[in-house]
Amino acid sequence: MAGWLLILVLFAPLAALSQERPADDGVRAGVGLRRDTRLERLDLHELRNRLLHEVDWKLTLGVAEVHAENGDRLTATPFQVRARFNQGRTAFKLSGDGYDRLRSRGETAAGFADVNAMLTQVVAEDAVLEGGLTLPAGGEVGSSHARERVGAIYHHAFSTRWEGQVHGRLTRYDGELKPGVARVRRLALVQAAYNLDAPRSDIVLQLLRTQRAGSTSASSVAAAYEFPLAQRRRPPMASLSFTRGITSGAHDNAVEADLSFRW
Repeated sequence: MAGWLLILVLFAPLAALSQERPADDGVRAGVGLRRDTRLERLDLHELRNRLLHEVDWKLTLGVAEVHAENGDRLTATPFQVRARFNQGRTAFKLSGDGYDRLRSRGETAAGFADVNAMLTQVVAEDAVLEGGLTLPAGGEVGSSHARERVGAIYHHAFSTRWEGQVHGRLTRYDGELKPGVARVRRLALVQAAYNLDAPRSDIVLQLLRTQRAGSTSASSVAAAYEFPLAQRRRPPMASLSFTRGITSGAHDNAVEADLSFRW
């Protein structure tokens, strides 16, 4: 019962789908949350089957292309480095959008995006708490101030085929803000995964809501296909995904491909 109460609390921000003003950055808002949720699902699935007694490393590298409705184009090279310890229940993660190239209104900006440092802790069989810091990269595409992030994840296996997951996160922005812009952004994501006949090949569906008063507020849907590249104990995992903004004025499209390696 407690798990489903958590689902209701985290799902609440999604109730106002497409009722906010159009987002300035559309599906770019919350792109990291979508990736974090997909990768966390695989970690939780493995943890249910066995405890890890050694440090477990995973490196995820990808490429993403965003086409915004306002004509902007963004190319990114997202990554995540994850180390699990404490029998797999605690993890430290470094992630970001890597090297970005943004084309907007006839101008081009390029550089390295901000880096996120995050610590996650499994507190119950299917519940995870997270907290971390976004380190500003500066330059043409990075920000100039740090941001703090806290969140919670609840995962539930309904059957051998179906899994559900909810991920809520609050991001607090440091530094001076424009008048009327809230300091905290709220993000909520609902995810469903269906396991195909092939081992660990899954279809993942996501619904995301990101909300920040006076700034970007948007909703998007995403679909991903995840599959192993080999049949062994720790195979490389590939993922192909498509995201579509569903907020009026922010019908942006994004495609992403990534590859995860374990050791």
